Amino acid sequence: MKKTALFLGLSLLSSAALANNYNTQIDFDYLTADNYNEANLVGTYYFNNVSTANTAWSEAAFMGRNDNVSLGYTNNDGDAYSLTLGGDYYHENIFLGLDVTYTDVDGGDSDTGFTGEVGYFFAQNWLVSVSGSDEEFSDSLALNTKYIAVLSNGAFVNVEASYLNADSDFTAAADYFWTAQSSVGLSLKTEDDYNVGINAEHFFTPAIAANIEYVSYENDDTISVGLTGRF
Repeated sequence: MKKTALFLGLSLLSSAALANNYNTQIDFDYLTADNYNEANLVGTYYFNNVSTANTAWSEAAFMGRNDNVSLGYTNNDGDAYSLTLGGDYYHENIFLGLDVTYTDVDGGDSDTGFTGEVGYFFAQNWLVSVSGSDEEFSDSLALNTKYIAVLSNGAFVNVEASYLNADSDFTAAADYFWTAQSSVGLSLKTEDDYNVGINAEHFFTPAIAANIEYVSYENDDTISVGLTGRF
């Protein structure tokens, strides 16, 4: 009887572990260049369980349209830091996002800025939005789109693009998921000093992932590595 109860408990624990649902995500990224380093830590809480069933795991919250609130800390090479409080809200096909960022620069200067985004889902995984910030509002406006295609072989493709009003720059990025857990991506921009960006991510377990990104600029290159934890 005790053995039966033990096996039942282990079975239930195993089922819970394989359910791939989570409410909290912690992301840590470290970026380095020749004369610059940046560390970024973000915690996100989802008000409803996020499911990775039939999704690209890194895009589960977007595909599930899960409301959330987040708090982030960024240290810019020891010379400045910023705190960001943000949130995403989905109502049927309407999307609303808001970030409030407080920045403190070594020497006593500080500033608080707001960034907002309003969008609409024209299809299940296709969002078109407009974003902007309170500083130099017209120059900060951007038209954005994001689409995730679900392929027949269990693979996914994520495509994102933005048109930036300030200098009429255009950015585009694509990620190919050959499995729900693994992806590689490419990003391109029309900015004068930007060449190309390459990234990859893999979930080793439903709760732990690692990513890496390389970006080539005309005068410098950056490499960032990151870890994600979910529970």
